[in-house]
Amino acid sequence: MPFLAILIDFLTLAAYFLQLNIDSSALRFLGLIFQAVMTLCLLLLMIRYRGKHYTNYRPEGYSYVTFRFAVILLSFLINGIVLFLYILNFIGANDLIFSSF
Repeated sequence: MPFLAILIDFLTLAAYFLQLNIDSSALRFLGLIFQAVMTLCLLLLMIRYRGKHYTNYRPEGYSYVTFRFAVILLSFLINGIVLFLYILNFIGANDLIFSSF
């Protein structure tokens, strides 16, 4: 599952660079939909992950996530932030994600 999360990251990165190099509003809308679908897939991966979520090392008051679960969790968080930036760009509130144009 962590490999699948990394693969989804590379797919969304490739879609971003495609949108960055080809300036089209239709392509940006399709990119927004693609990013939303991939973020939903990562959410499902995060929920359905059957491996260990926490390590055996637990100091008092703390618990650490395993490396595999952390990869999925960080991938979901980063893609969620990028989706939020896509939405801001689409509604015209902020063009930070595609500010080179």
